[in-house]
Amino acid sequence: MIVPIFLDTSGLYVAGDRRAPRHDVVRAQLMALSAHPGGLVTTEAVITETHAMVLRRVGPDAALAMVERLTASPRIEIVPVDAPLRQAAVHILRSRPGRPYSLADAISFQVMRARGMTHAFTLDRDFAAEGFTLVPAIP
Repeated sequence: MIVPIFLDTSGLYVAGDRRAPRHDVVRAQLMALSAHPGGLVTTEAVITETHAMVLRRVGPDAALAMVERLTASPRIEIVPVDAPLRQAAVHILRSRPGRPYSLADAISFQVMRARGMTHAFTLDRDFAAEGFTLVPAIP
């Protein structure tokens, strides 16, 4: 069984912002991942977080365009955030006092573990701290 790759905000943002450091490398990696046979997965929380980041750093038109691209892609499964998933993520946050994890990241960790996912398209080292493999690898 081929497991999907998880898409995180940091990877999506850098892939979409031509001014971001490492944009070319990260965008190329995302394009390569779009053909991954296991597919791609993200969450509503990541979509929301990505919109907010692009809105602040680039502007409303780019933020809306990013959301529209992500939600229209037939290759990306977007996991809804329901009460049990949110509660499981809060449990992760409580169980790691002092770790500066966002709720969106904790939701991502929970989804990845529940689905047996091991790889995340991210530049966020918190995923590595939780035992996941970062794609692209951070030097």
